[in-house]
Amino acid sequence: MGEYRVYRTYPEGGDEDAEIDKGMHFMPQNGNDRVINFPKIHRENGREMHSNYKETVRIFKNARYYYNNHFDTLWTIDAHSYGIECLIYNVPEGILKRTSRSDRFDEILTHLEDADFSSFDQVSEMESLFGDSNTQWSTNEADELIIRLQEMWEDWYSKRKNAQLFH
Repeated sequence: MGEYRVYRTYPEGGDEDAEIDKGMHFMPQNGNDRVINFPKIHRENGREMHSNYKETVRIFKNARYYYNNHFDTLWTIDAHSYGIECLIYNVPEGILKRTSRSDRFDEILTHLEDADFSSFDQVSEMESLFGDSNTQWSTNEADELIIRLQEMWEDWYSKRKNAQLFH
């Protein structure tokens, strides 16, 4: 593991005067492709998001877990936690500000269903979320996450709505 730098300026004075984004790099246990990561920038950008951001990420990770372990289906959601976190990072703040968790969840799914993934960044904003590198995600996997969670949400909402009609 070592330090990784992205220079935004190259002043004559050297590193002391340069604008640098610092990250880290390491070799994974499996594979030969070096992983480049910017954890400090990632953490700072996540902190700057609306206060519902982290809670919303947890909601989506818990929904993935619930789908895989309790929802009556033959499918599973293979979306990794980092991909989910980055996906939610790209949701407009106006949606994240929603107080109602269920409204927020529903609006995020609706937004992501029609979203243009080409503009989505990782939380560090140092690399696109989707692509072919070992730190990027597949749009097919993201689409699968959205479709499966919508399926679960509609099933739950339908049952809940019908239950309310009979009470």
